[in-house]
Amino acid sequence: MQKLTTLFVFFLMSVFYSFSQDSKDQPKEIIAIGAGAGVLTFHGAVGEKSLVGAYTDIRSAYSISAEKNLNKYFSLSLNFLKGKVAADDKASDNIQKLNFESPITQIGINGTFYLNIKPEQVVIPFVSTGISFFSFDPHGDLKDKYGNTYYYWNDGSIRNMPENSQDVFYAKVISRDYTYETQLGKDIGYSRTAFSVPVSLGVKLKITPHFDVKLGFSYNFSTTSYIDNVKSSTNNKYLYTFASCDWHFLKPTKKEKEYSNIDFATLDKMDSDGDGVPDMDDMCPNTPKGVKVDAKGCPIDSDADGVPDYLDKEPHSRGGLPVGPDGVELTRERLAQLQKESAFGKDAASHKDVMSEQFNKKPSAAFMKEVEAMEIDKRKKQDAKKATVPIPYDLRIADWNKDGFITSDEIAKTIDAFFDGSINFSAEQIHRLIDFFFEQ
Repeated sequence: MQKLTTLFVFFLMSVFYSFSQDSKDQPKEIIAIGAGAGVLTFHGAVGEKSLVGAYTDIRSAYSISAEKNLNKYFSLSLNFLKGKVAADDKASDNIQKLNFESPITQIGINGTFYLNIKPEQVVIPFVSTGISFFSFDPHGDLKDKYGNTYYYWNDGSIRNMPENSQDVFYAKVISRDYTYETQLGKDIGYSRTAFSVPVSLGVKLKITPHFDVKLGFSYNFSTTSYIDNVKSSTNNKYLYTFASCDWHFLKPTKKEKEYSNIDFATLDKMDSDGDGVPDMDDMCPNTPKGVKVDAKGCPIDSDADGVPDYLDKEPHSRGGLPVGPDGVELTRERLAQLQKESAFGKDAASHKDVMSEQFNKKPSAAFMKEVEAMEIDKRKKQDAKKATVPIPYDLRIADWNKDGFITSDEIAKTIDAFFDGSINFSAEQIHRLIDFFFEQ
């Protein structure tokens, strides 16, 4: 009784510890349903003095459980166990050979403590205990299949008559059939129900968030000594060695609920602009219908001037030269006209207003040379000299020859100096320097 009290106190301490943990560690789980199988081994008076171990008389069993995790360290479970226990006295002396087999039907509540240290932990040791109610009904193998009672003789044989019978010369040797046909204990009249305290040890193997496997054993301390139909000074015990599988039914998270009605398979295939490239891979999602596109879903631009073919009035313009928004090359004559119209002057927002978007991202050296030559021609005229735009103070370092005019070569030299760290210049100043080149 002292052992049972100690185990029950341990159970209460485990429950108290579990509720003292922060509730934020609780898994979002509804319940876990488990099913297992294993073997039962009996420990009691019958078979105690046998020449062979108790594990020679194992019997199969199965279990079902419903477990609720209160947090990552502790759970409560309702457990059902069904199986049989058995034992035989197998000795060389001439004592009466006892044997029995009894069904066990058990239901109980367990508290399980998990040594769950790390979130990514796969192998989780556990210990559990609780209280169970079970029924049993011992039967003995006392007769063979022909109804002959077993009589154990001093020579170690089994006969159909007692050794001291008057008709001893007619006694026949018979063998046990190991069919437990006779109910035991009718003359004693003991209760065939009792309580037990199971103490379990094992490991849980996390396979997926929804599925895990348990391996372990559960030693059951019963409150009766009559499972084997023998009254003894100590109560009977039985060991359940098992493997089980648990299926976890998880509560959907808030995000999962929000996206539960979305058909992601359809979204993956959606093509809003009908260009043959799914939206998730389409870099140009609003392409007009009928326009040919590349693998990224962008309109074909054969001459790579930044103007797609379907808008390009000159689809095969020369590379490296600027084009307008319609894809037509801006000749020197056209640039001169734009310059005369102050397209590059103070009244224009910048040179970006008259160049294609692609060209503005990276103006070519050839184009900058064209602009530079035009500006030099312009400065040869007397009226142009008066309209010279002064270089901003923080950009004057780029005027390497100090003539008040930024050339394309000076820009290239400034960029090289910027990268090798020989001048104190920033990337923002580089962009402003290029803009100033077109506006000067």
